[in-house]
Amino acid sequence: MTATESNSRRQRVQDALAALLSADEHDNSYRYFRAADIVDIDSELSAAMVGSYLPRIEAESPLSSGLIVERYTERRCGASLWIVTRENA
Repeated sequence: MTATESNSRRQRVQDALAALLSADEHDNSYRYFRAADIVDIDSELSAAMVGSYLPRIEAESPLSSGLIVERYTERRCGASLWIVTRENA
């Protein structure tokens, strides 16, 4: 995979995260999710691919779009659970 492809996929993951947060019907400022939930928004991504980008996105949070991605660690809940929120929310 070239650097351009990697950046494009990463941007798609970030766009899907923004869409996930925007699609919250209760207008919450945060959302809990698993990598597989992102695939529901962009079916061309796989859960494994999303899962590989989430730690990098978490390390660079807050993103220029104002999104903050964090791993939810307060409980043992099986597959990695994540939280996406907006900066200053």
